[in-house]
Amino acid sequence: MTSTARRARPTDTVRSIMVEGPATVGPGDSLLAVAEQLVAGEIGAVLVRAPGGPVGLLSERDLVTAFVSGGDLGTEQAGDVMTADLVTAGIDETIASAGRRMDEAGVRHLPVRDGEAVVGLVAQRDVLAVLLGALDG
Repeated sequence: MTSTARRARPTDTVRSIMVEGPATVGPGDSLLAVAEQLVAGEIGAVLVRAPGGPVGLLSERDLVTAFVSGGDLGTEQAGDVMTADLVTAGIDETIASAGRRMDEAGVRHLPVRDGEAVVGLVAQRDVLAVLLGALDG
């Protein structure tokens, strides 16, 4: 069966590849609970949300770092190890531009904003798939 769906291109917007409504946790959630959510959802990162909106991002890399540093995943909280200085992409930003931003900032995930609201999440692997697809023709 052939697909009529068009493959995303580097000049398309991140809207076309973002995961809408990304998984979220609270700053008080244990790292163990976060790890369970990452595994259950087969995802690499979650947004940490507080009543005013997202306050950080917590990735599998953050969990590994906490663990090898001697942290207790059952008692340490998401707010203790999250990345609070969020690097984001605008919803109408191109995939290529988002990829450059990830590379320059050394991050693997970008929350996607529509105005002030975070509406999605883009992973490095999604950007890479588009860039490699463009090379294949």
